[in-house]
Amino acid sequence: MYHIPVMTNEVLDFLVFGKGTRGANEVYVDCTVGGGGHSEAILRATPEDTILVGIDRDREAIEAATESLAQFGGRARLIHGDFRRLPSILEQLGFKYVNGILMDLGISSHQVDKPDRGFSFS
Repeated sequence: MYHIPVMTNEVLDFLVFGKGTRGANEVYVDCTVGGGGHSEAILRATPEDTILVGIDRDREAIEAATESLAQFGGRARLIHGDFRRLPSILEQLGFKYVNGILMDLGISSHQVDKPDRGFSFS
C-alpha cells in the first residue's frame, strides 16, 4: 500500500457526516490525494452521485491513487497538479462549488522511506 491514512474516521465525521443532511451531487476535494486512502473512505461513505476531485503534485501519488480509486470509475477525478491552482482546476472541471475540502499537509512514510525521492530527515 502506498500510504495508510490516519484519522480517517475523524475526517469522515467532520467533512462528510458532521454537516447533517447531505444533498445530491456533492463534490469533495482531496488536495493531497496521495495513494487515495482518505479519498476512498469519502467515496465509500457518500452516495453514488458524489464526485471526488483528487489533486497531488507527486506523479507517483497520482499513479497510486488512480489504481486504488479505479473501482469508483468517474466518481474520482484525479489531477496531477498543485492545490494552489484549486480555483482553476475546479473551473476546468466545471464545478462552481464544493461541499468539502481536505488537505493532509503532513509527510507520508512513502516519501521518507525512499531516499531517492529526495525527502529526508535526521
